[in-house]
Amino acid sequence: MNSALLQNLVAGAGSSSQFIGGLVVALLYLVVGLLGAIGSILVFRRIFQGRWEQLFWASFLVVIAAFYLSFAAYFGASTHAWQSEAIGVAVFLACAVGGLFSRSAIAVGYVLHGLWDLSHCLFGSSLAGLSITEIPLGYGIFCSTYDFVVAGYLIVVAGYLMMSDSAWHEPGKLDLSFWREGL
Repeated sequence: MNSALLQNLVAGAGSSSQFIGGLVVALLYLVVGLLGAIGSILVFRRIFQGRWEQLFWASFLVVIAAFYLSFAAYFGASTHAWQSEAIGVAVFLACAVGGLFSRSAIAVGYVLHGLWDLSHCLFGSSLAGLSITEIPLGYGIFCSTYDFVVAGYLIVVAGYLMMSDSAWHEPGKLDLSFWREGL
């Protein structure tokens, strides 16, 4: 199973060279997730302003949740895993739709999705014990890092969700020429 990387690191399975190699691979995926999230935040914050940014982050939550359906198809997941993944997508869709009315639901959705990613890596089943699909090596580390950074941005840095209600109440603005001004 490809998701064994984090399981092996936590359990300390394998030789010391396998542990060090696995640690380097895990750190690489963690850094890629961190840089991917920072890049996404910088670029999409420039493209989407006001209400459009809220719509983007809500929609993107559903898109990243749906990736697990493609993994289920690719890895030939069982019917039970397909059902679990579909339930997961439905939960994240509910968070995204709820986020259009209660902005904190989007941040909660990203935190839950990060936990969903980690449950794929660590347990091979959901935290509720449901059967879930296999994922590519390191994907759970990458994606959970991405999700937690985006959630942190939504909660703390932008202050959009938990501490302030100003920016996402402004009329939306879409700026496709953001690159002319630089980041």
